Amino acid sequence: MFKALIERLKQGFKTGKFPMRGEPNLPPDFRGRPEIDDDTSGDEVEKMKAVCPVKGALSFDFEGAKLDMGKCIFCGRCAEVCDKIRFTKEYRLAVFNRADLVVKAGDHDYVPPKQTNPQALALKHTFQLREVSAGGCAGCELDANVLGTLAWDMGRFGIRFVASPRHADAIYLTGPISKNMQLALDKTYAAAPEPKFLIAAGACAITGGLYKHGHLPDTPAMFIPGCPPHPATTLEALCRFTGRL
Repeated sequence: MFKALIERLKQGFKTGKFPMRGEPNLPPDFRGRPEIDDDTSGDEVEKMKAVCPVKGALSFDFEGAKLDMGKCIFCGRCAEVCDKIRFTKEYRLAVFNRADLVVKAGDHDYVPPKQTNPQALALKHTFQLREVSAGGCAGCELDANVLGTLAWDMGRFGIRFVASPRHADAIYLTGPISKNMQLALDKTYAAAPEPKFLIAAGACAITGGLYKHGHLPDTPAMFIPGCPPHPATTLEALCRFTGRL
């Protein structure tokens, strides 16, 4: 026991300052919210669409070029073939409305959202999540599970994953909802007590991403884009959802 205490003192404080006392330490190759120049032409969009692995992620209409973060897997191929689009270091990507995931050309004055979910504000002490991997590749699941480690420690905000949907305030959905997982997802969501929320994390859960999308049991209360969403993106989203920031 004495040796364990000494080792603990040597190791010091391991939890990062984010999100209460500083910004996250993002990797050099981190791709956050994209920006598109307002003079991007239809031909340039077609050039980007030719290398984009996700159908419908990029589009062009009378408003100009658009990129749907709900479909985008943030691979960066579009930015490699066209300098009219770039990925910033903005990690605060989660939104409450699906339409807000669409980035339009010329939208450079992005203000990170600060709104919370009014119904979730009642969850002052704990926010319990039941994770459902509905056919995912494990990328979103691993980057969500890392939030329970010392480095991120989402438990300090009363946020944790639980084993049973009957103990959950929200279902944290990842994966494109494969045919074999549809019934399991529906039953899990039905087992959660009211009031309950559905949080769609990752391109697969939001739109199917690279795959065909299954049927959501309810309209998500929050969308967290990414492939997978970075832990900083997820932690900021969950804290903001319940007004903990």
